[in-house]
Amino acid sequence: MANDNSQKHILAQIAKVIRKKSNKGNITKVNKINKKDIDLSDDELSEKIDLFKNNEQYEDIRILSGEKGRYLFSDRSMTKKYAKLMAQIEENNIKDSIAETVREDSKIYPRPTDISVFEKSPFNLEKDVLDNVIDQLKENNKYKDIKEVEASNGALYLYSDKYMEQDHAVGLTEWVEVIRKEIP
Repeated sequence: MANDNSQKHILAQIAKVIRKKSNKGNITKVNKINKKDIDLSDDELSEKIDLFKNNEQYEDIRILSGEKGRYLFSDRSMTKKYAKLMAQIEENNIKDSIAETVREDSKIYPRPTDISVFEKSPFNLEKDVLDNVIDQLKENNKYKDIKEVEASNGALYLYSDKYMEQDHAVGLTEWVEVIRKEIP
């Protein structure tokens, strides 16, 4: 019984860390759970985390698997989409993050994506890094649907030609950047 109580205590501690970080907009990488808060080996920690899956008390705790590790978040404070984006950024998978954002904007809204979005949180890319990533997108067949469109004022946007026609992207970009600003 004491072992069961200590297990519940450990799960509660882990959940507390995850929920606190999620509340601040951060995901928790499994191997970065603070060892001073939870004194477990990596294998023990992994076993405990797997217990979240079948426990109603922790139904908000979600597990994401990335290329470089597993991540945890609470869906009380964060959507799966945002958590996935944060995991991609954590793994320095910026190209996929940008491409998914552009594709979603083109498909759902439909609208082209202002590249300045990627200079802000959660991406926080510097202009020269962003320009380099956009150049890499153009050269990779995995992202061949991601296209650029430039407004007459020089503002650069991206869109996916899977979900949006070029003329539509051009028209919306010009509208947002120039035309609507000229109409009183």
